[in-house]
Amino acid sequence: MKRNSIHLLIPIFVICFLNVHIGRSQTEGSKTVFWEISGNGLEQNSYLFGTIHIIPKAEFEKFSKADNILKDCDQLILEMAIDVPFSQQLEWAKQLILPGGESLQNYMIEEDFIRLKSYAIDSLQIKESSFKNYLRLKPFAFYSALIPNVIGKKIESYELHFSRISKKKLIPVAELESFEIQLAIFDSISNEDQLKMFFSEDLDLKKEMEALLRIYKSQDIYEMASLINDDKDEYANFENELITQRNKNWVIKLDALMKKKSSFIAVGAGHLAGENGLIKLLRESGYSVDGICLISDCEL
Repeated sequence: MKRNSIHLLIPIFVICFLNVHIGRSQTEGSKTVFWEISGNGLEQNSYLFGTIHIIPKAEFEKFSKADNILKDCDQLILEMAIDVPFSQQLEWAKQLILPGGESLQNYMIEEDFIRLKSYAIDSLQIKESSFKNYLRLKPFAFYSALIPNVIGKKIESYELHFSRISKKKLIPVAELESFEIQLAIFDSISNEDQLKMFFSEDLDLKKEMEALLRIYKSQDIYEMASLINDDKDEYANFENELITQRNKNWVIKLDALMKKKSSFIAVGAGHLAGENGLIKLLRESGYSVDGICLISDCEL
């Protein structure tokens, strides 16, 4: 998979956790991104790993315990299949462009546009010609295109890491939803609302990415969940579409997939904790879900 094509797969996870206010902190439960799923008729246990979809290569950490468990599983399950032909990636890219030759500038007041342009060119050092090309993208895709300029060109992804292992070990890969489904989620939100969701007056993506990485490295999925728990935030208006309903749909699909094969499930860590998180929903479906430590100061 070519490096630039990761823009197509970029982060509903990052979108959910950058540029949002921290809400009430949730502290109950094991603080780990790795969980074992058992019971409820499963012949073999399955495993749930909370990922960060894109991370600076220098910050990426392999977890041998998780990697070895994946090698013994019968299938890898991702939010969306990512090992697809480049021709398919190009077709996806076309769907990320605003229709009719429109520009994001058409959806912004002049003051907001000037501030965003200044931030992109002056703070992120994006070339003006590239910025103009980015403006042809839908808001969430524009936001995604900025991320590599925030974290650097050398990037890694847990989904790509696990996909490489599965390919080497000939482990089949299943997806929880298609690109078209993910695209439809954002297309259901107006361009104006997306812009409000992603870009605030005090926009500082580098600071927000640093905070996200700090939390992810601590593996405190409850602090992650608290980031989307503030009703005053623009994002909260769309939490049902971006998190809650997707989790409920995934649990139904996971129930069928896990009963057929021992599964290693890798989804954004923001989907794990909370009232409508996968851990609670799986437990309500009858499964036992128990934390597995991956770091030395893990709390179970």
